[in-house]
Amino acid sequence: MSAPSTPLDVPFGPSGTVVLRKMVLDEDAPLLHDWFSRDYARFWGLQGKTVEEIREKFAGIEASGTCDVVFGILASTGERLFMFESYDVGADTLGQHYPVQPGDRGFHFMIGPVEVHRPAMAFHTLQAVCTWIFRDASVSRIVCEPDLRNEKAMRRLVQAGYQGVKVVHLPYKSALLMQRSRGSFEASHDQPPPRQPERAPVAGLALQYHLLVSRIGRRIGLIERHW
Repeated sequence: MSAPSTPLDVPFGPSGTVVLRKMVLDEDAPLLHDWFSRDYARFWGLQGKTVEEIREKFAGIEASGTCDVVFGILASTGERLFMFESYDVGADTLGQHYPVQPGDRGFHFMIGPVEVHRPAMAFHTLQAVCTWIFRDASVSRIVCEPDLRNEKAMRRLVQAGYQGVKVVHLPYKSALLMQRSRGSFEASHDQPPPRQPERAPVAGLALQYHLLVSRIGRRIGLIERHW
């Protein structure tokens, strides 16, 4: 289950148009290294890696045949604004933690360092991700699993139309499983960005509870730990 690989032009709000195209490893690896080295990218767990290590990691992703790595490039300037991975949930660890449905597709996304303010940058990025993934007619639902500690990402996903499903304790993080259906996207993708919620779906005492469960469960071996 994979979207067509040809580049795709997508509206990007007041900023114009972005071109979505699959990763060009030798060209994109140095930029990914720069992005992953920054503090805001800490949830990816790739800080401190060399350019060659980043290249090897993404070469392996590319070779797996279960994940596409796609860049969003501003058409007017050629600037690479964001990257996302669109992956087969059934071939991923996430698929072992919820009942995968036919037509599910997962993704991770990363916005590059913001040098110029672009209105509703995260919202338009997430709309572009949906446009690319739903181009595959076999996809009916998109899922993602932001780290519970990544409050900003969860708020952005809610703004973009994603709904929380349940907390999942993966070997490498505790996360909120979130989803968006094709019907939800098609009904709202031409609408202006709504206001971003002030709180993440899991926050306050609920967040502290799930993090405590994670710490205790991993310590006593009830939850698998890969960190």
